[in-house]
Parts: sequence; structure tokens; C-alpha cells
Amino acid sequence: MLRWSVNWAAVDLERAMMVNQKLTRRQFVGGSLGASLLASVPIESAALDETAIGSKYKVFWGDLHNHNAVGYAKGSLERSFRIARSLLDFYAFTPHSCWHDMPKVSEATFNKFHSGFRTTKARWPDVLRMCAEYHEAGSFVTFPGYEWHSSNYGDYCLIFPYNNAPLQTFNDLEALQAFAREKGIIMIPHHPANRQGNRGANFQTLKTDVSPVLEIYSEWGNAERDDAPQPYIRHSHGGSWTRNTWQYALKQGLRLGAIASTDDHFGYPGAYREGLVAALAPELTREAIYDALKNRRTYGVTGDRIELDFRLNGHVMGESIPYSRERDIAVQVSGWDDIESVEIVKNGRVIHRNFPIDRDLSTRAWKRPVVLRIQYGWGPWASLDNARVCDWDFRIEIADGAVEALQPCFQSGPCEETKADRIFERTKTSCRIQSFTSRRQAFAEDDTKAVALKISGAPETRLKISMTKPIKQEITKPLRDFVKANDIFWTGSYPSESLRVHRLAFADRSTTDFSLTDRGDSQNVDWYYVRVKQANEQLAWSSPVWVEAPTA
Repeated sequence: MLRWSVNWAAVDLERAMMVNQKLTRRQFVGGSLGASLLASVPIESAALDETAIGSKYKVFWGDLHNHNAVGYAKGSLERSFRIARSLLDFYAFTPHSCWHDMPKVSEATFNKFHSGFRTTKARWPDVLRMCAEYHEAGSFVTFPGYEWHSSNYGDYCLIFPYNNAPLQTFNDLEALQAFAREKGIIMIPHHPANRQGNRGANFQTLKTDVSPVLEIYSEWGNAERDDAPQPYIRHSHGGSWTRNTWQYALKQGLRLGAIASTDDHFGYPGAYREGLVAALAPELTREAIYDALKNRRTYGVTGDRIELDFRLNGHVMGESIPYSRERDIAVQVSGWDDIESVEIVKNGRVIHRNFPIDRDLSTRAWKRPVVLRIQYGWGPWASLDNARVCDWDFRIEIADGAVEALQPCFQSGPCEETKADRIFERTKTSCRIQSFTSRRQAFAEDDTKAVALKISGAPETRLKISMTKPIKQEITKPLRDFVKANDIFWTGSYPSESLRVHRLAFADRSTTDFSLTDRGDSQNVDWYYVRVKQANEQLAWSSPVWVEAPTA
């Protein structure tokens, strides 16, 4: 197994203590033990408000579509699982398996794909072994899976809820769907908005009993609708096609929940801005997460781990409920930046908008945690022909305050086997970041990474950043300095890398809680979902709630 140049022995010690003391990963990170040991996962997704559905469900974060060199992508199998365990609650590695109706392509392209398929078949036992080794209920959940390509039917990720999953290829979708029913598999369509016939979704053949959710966002782009932000621009298949968008499928009567996942090809699960799936489940077990997927109790985000609670007449996202003329809608959102808008979408049309970003700060603005984002990278741009990999090592300390939550914002590029992005040595007032950035292989040409903190404090609370790489530098400022303006700190003369401390996001504008009543007079099924957009362009979409048509 590849040995990384990071202290994985400390991570193994952490895992051993978690098992010996019967602690979950979340309890470990948030409790007193987390103050004294390296924490491989400093992320702590709080339960939803107890007055809402938090007493029954928690939010768990995962990636159900990811690639590495087992297939035709980059990065080792071992590295992918290590990264996934450090960033996520659950993970499915989905190697490329086959493409039975591939169009005529160049010999080099044909060989690339089929070499990847042969690699997947040869190393499938290694994939299953890795899934079994890393799976630990209550701490980190893995799912075996693989990807099936089809020009005519669209691509699917097959997700198994058990070990020893068989790798079988099919040339016929109906046979594949029958296999899924027999084996209890979920088939998740992805990059659906490609034109049908060019690996886009084929909604005429999709069966929701085995495909209850749709991957509406990944590194491909946004498939919610044809004019959605973050469109399909990064691949060779053209832009999104109206008739293959999620909204179009919903209008045709398909009951498809929403998820997002990365489809990253650098072996980096959970890569920021490439998509994540949130599952509402009572516990972190394979059975509970799988149940959330089967029942569409899911939502998707582009990058920031926006917490979203959407209920209609008390029912959670993903449910189909009996007809009622009065529809009481309740929404709670907790973001990681100012929230530009929260929209209620009914049958494809926005019926209500909430604008937290427009609020004046209240006199109690400091009574709730504020969000502080520290972003780093930049450096020599491509036209200078001197792209490099820059190593970062710095400690963040909060004086007269506390860090209530942390969010990693680590992008996938560049693909480096011997480097890692880590948040560790976490206490209630500090943490240490080891990371790396480069213009090379930067996702969407953005070579920056970041960490976001939710801090309980006051204007006098002091932020201290002690940097040892790429240079020795110390930054100390009170939080009041970041109320109206950000600040930028260079690591050397032009064109060196730099670090940016963003303006604070206050809970007055980064959270919202509202309700409204809608009346349904239609004789048809109505469907509702919630769309969230932050000021930093990060998005979230709930799965719908369907209200059945009135009975005669």
C-alpha cells in the first residue's frame, strides 16, 4: 500500500481510540479527545433543529460518483479512500466498467476506454477489499459500486448496499434494471442533461423503482434546468438539453429525488465545487444511508455544506403525501456565506423568494456564530509558464472565542499522490492546516482552496494565523476588521501565492427560517422543492415533496 508523506499513524491511533472507547467519529471530533489528538475529519454536521426534524434525522455528507486509476482516470485507489475518509461520512467509489454502444472513435480513444474497463475488471477484488477495510458503521460508511456507460440510455452508477458485490456488465438496460431489482441495487443516472443519444438520460426507459434519485449536479455542471447557473461546459458533449433536465423529468411525472456528487477524475472524493449529496438519516450506517437514498430523503449541494430542512404539512423532502388543499411549507437553511435567495419551486415555477442577504444586521448579530473563510492559493498564472505546486502549513487560533464548526473547501487539483489536504490538531479555539495549491489541473481554473469556520465571539475576538509554509508569517487581527472588508496577505513578491481572509458572514444573513401556506386547486399531482443560492454562488436543491391529485 502506498505510504503517504503525512502522519497516517496518528490517524490510525485516532481510529483505534474511537473503537476502544465506543465513540463515533462526530463525538470524537467534537469532544475532549479531539483537543489532544490529530483528527482526520474535523467536520461536524450538526443535527437539524430539534423543533424541526433534528430529533429524527441528521445530515450526513457523501460522494456516490468518483473515479481514479482503477478505470481510466488518475490517482491511486488507496489515496481515494484515504481522502474520502478524511472529508466525508459516506462514499462509493464507482470505477468505469463498460460502454456497449460506444460510437466510432479514434483508435487512441477506444484503447483508453477499454484499457480502463479491463483495469476495473482486474482490480475489482481490490475495490471490494478496500470497501470492506474502510467501512466502519458510525464513523465512515462505504458502498461498493461501478459505472455503466450507454450512448442511448445514459450513464448510471450502480450502488450496492453490501460487500462482495458482483461486477456484471450488460448490453441491455432492461436486463440491467432486472439485475438491480434482484440484487437490491440503486442505479443513479448522472450528467443527465446531455442530449439523449449522446450519453444523456433516457427518461422514457428510466425506472424510478431502481432509480429513485438523479444526480443533478457534478463537475459536469448543473442539470436542474437548461438556463441554470454553472452550465455544462467542461466536456465534449455540448451544453445541457432542455428535455434531459431534472425539471423536465419532474414535469413528465417522474418522481426523482435530487443528489449531487463529484464525478471527479483525479481520485479526490468530496472535491469542493464538484458536488456532494446530503442524506437525512437517523444514524451513520450503510442501512440508514441506503434507506435515505431509496426514499429520496436527500438533497444536493455544489460545494458548501448548506444545511437544509424542507417540510410540507410536516412531511420531509422525498415523500409523496395525500391531497390537501392547504399546504403549510416550512424551511430552515443554515449556510456558509450570505444567502442570496431561498426559492420555493412548485411545478417548475418559483412561488416564493426569501432574501436573507438584504437584511440589516440586528443588535444581536454577534450572539450567534459568524462564518469566517480563509482562502489561499493564486500564484503564477498559466501564461507565465511557471506553474508550480505550493505547500501550505499554518495554524488558525481564536482568542476570546470558540470554533463551533469547520468546513473544508479543498479542490481536487493538482493530482498529487504524496501530498494531502488536512485539518488537524483541532481544539475549540484552534486548528492546523496542511495543504497544497497549484494552477496545474485546477478545477474551473480556480487554484485556491479554503477552510471556513463558524466562530462564537465578539468584535474583540482575535484571529491569529501563524504560517510556516510557504513562508514564515504571522497575522493577528480582531474580527471587527472583517465586518465590512476582507484582507489579503502575500507570501512574497509578485507572482507569489497569497492568502485572503473574507468578510464575515453573520447568521442574520447566512441563515433563514420561514413558513408560508400555498393552496392547491389543481386536479393533478403537484410537486415542490427548495433551491438555495449563496452570495458565493454555491447552490443547494432539496428533493421534492409530491402532493397527490384529489380523489374523485
